[in-house]
Amino acid sequence: MQVKISTLAAALAVGLITSFTAAAVEGKPHAPVEIVGTVQAQQATLKIAFESAAQQVNVRVYGVDGLTVVGTKSPVIGGTFAAGQVMTLLVKYTPGAGTSNLAVQVDGEFDGKRRSKISSFTVQNGRTAVSSTTSNTSVDARGRRITILPAETK
Repeated sequence: MQVKISTLAAALAVGLITSFTAAAVEGKPHAPVEIVGTVQAQQATLKIAFESAAQQVNVRVYGVDGLTVVGTKSPVIGGTFAAGQVMTLLVKYTPGAGTSNLAVQVDGEFDGKRRSKISSFTVQNGRTAVSSTTSNTSVDARGRRITILPAETK
């Protein structure tokens, strides 16, 4: 009788661990959009691709670490986009001294749920540096997108 209880307890523990691990791998859901951009000395060209239809979409741009956005910081308020639609934005800014960042936030209602995604682009002394969205993207065996990031250099 004790063997059966121990076996059952072990099976339950394995099931709980497997369930917990699967939940941890999925991560927090984000807006199904892809944000890519070309960063230049004082402006960035951003392309936002909507992977599914979206309503009540807001796009905001922020300067971080001394970068100041010139012009509107909310280029889209309450927008509606179809699946597959690509929006292009030109964002002008004054870079900060040293390394500064341009952050882009897209939020809206996707498939009936409010979701958000943020991407950041780095500018160094007014020159283009590495962007957080510049990376190798691949698909794993289950069809999920994965991003391969470069190693940190010192």
